[in-house]
Amino acid sequence: MDGVSQSDVDRTQGLLQLQAIMQGQKITMKVLGNCFEKCVGTPGDSLSYSEQTCIWNCTQRLFDSEQFLVRRLQEAQKQKQGN
Repeated sequence: MDGVSQSDVDRTQGLLQLQAIMQGQKITMKVLGNCFEKCVGTPGDSLSYSEQTCIWNCTQRLFDSEQFLVRRLQEAQKQKQGN
């Protein structure tokens, strides 16, 4: 392995996994923030049922769209590697 130890490889893989988790959390918070702004006019002490439902539906649509895009990109990458 060109002077790179297995522990270095493991550490690098662990850091990359942690970075991916952090990036996912960042995206989740951004989506939730966008949906909150869209669904809640003036924040109060609690959310109404309609605000809660709006936030839920908004986040689900965005996460479904994200998953769709991830799958499409993975398929495109597989096709590109196959050619």
